[in-house]
Amino acid sequence: MGQLEGKVAVITGATSGIGEAMARRYAEEGADLVVNGRRTDRGEALAAELRRDGTRVEVVTGDAADAGTATAIAERARAVYGRIDVLALNAGVITYASLWDIDEEDVDAMLAVNLKSPWLVAKACHRLISDGGSVIVTASVSSFDVYPGEGIYGMTKAGALHLAKAMAQELAPRRIRVNALCPGFVGEAGMAYDAINTSEDPEALTREYIAVTPLGRACTMREVTDSAVFLAGDMSTFMTGTSLVLDGGLLVAP
Repeated sequence: MGQLEGKVAVITGATSGIGEAMARRYAEEGADLVVNGRRTDRGEALAAELRRDGTRVEVVTGDAADAGTATAIAERARAVYGRIDVLALNAGVITYASLWDIDEEDVDAMLAVNLKSPWLVAKACHRLISDGGSVIVTASVSSFDVYPGEGIYGMTKAGALHLAKAMAQELAPRRIRVNALCPGFVGEAGMAYDAINTSEDPEALTREYIAVTPLGRACTMREVTDSAVFLAGDMSTFMTGTSLVLDGGLLVAP
């Protein structure tokens, strides 16, 4: 049996990056899924792939920062499965710029997707979460420290961390645990990876990221999904209101 056999998992931001990898890994571990993302083509392609392997998958296309999408996610989970065991609030966006150069619309987008969407989806879904279930908020190493060009992004991810703690407190009477997953630089996919690979010199920028990481390499996507499975499953049942940081020692670097 997989570690998530018999569980129903809802994943936002599942049409790219970490969310897509998380959906594949949760399916591998036996979960039934509701996946959400803004890209219809990617969502349907992912669902078709996973269904061929025997996974039950529902797709809800739309922006998780929209209340209508959040409600649709909850209603689909209710109609098809009757409950949610794992709620993975993963949707996220980033724009790299200084505090003085960033455009207001980019600030609004990061506030909406990184901070408002996890609250909206959790608000729509929390009554469906099984007692003893798990909520995972994808935050970032930038929740804890300031990095060049990430001032607004880090602000939103610090807020997401606080939201996870607040939800942990309010959902504790139902034994629902809420934790933040905080990756550093992931070398295979994700927002930092995309930004690096659209830069003028991806190899040089990758070396810069790795040079400041004490373990001397990027995080792998498998390491991220290992941690996502751990937080979703039965090996983390006494963890709530805390953060699982995957930074290769970045936060303790001199």
